[in-house]
Amino acid sequence: MQNITVTARERDTVLAALRYYQFYRMQGHPFDPRQDHLIDAIASETGEALDIAEVDDLCAGLNGNKHALCASA
Repeated sequence: MQNITVTARERDTVLAALRYYQFYRMQGHPFDPRQDHLIDAIASETGEALDIAEVDDLCAGLNGNKHALCASA
């Protein structure tokens, strides 16, 4: 089992992604632009949402690679 540390902003992004996945599974289709505001609201709960590079870094960290954001937090 792997334990990782995430910042509040990273946690918000993970929660937003899980909610989007949950919505996707419940609706049976991959994308509903009418719901994007909900995802953005979750992802920016504690401040500005992660940008694309930060999301990529978080994914790398979750996959066990060097987690640069955690080191700089």
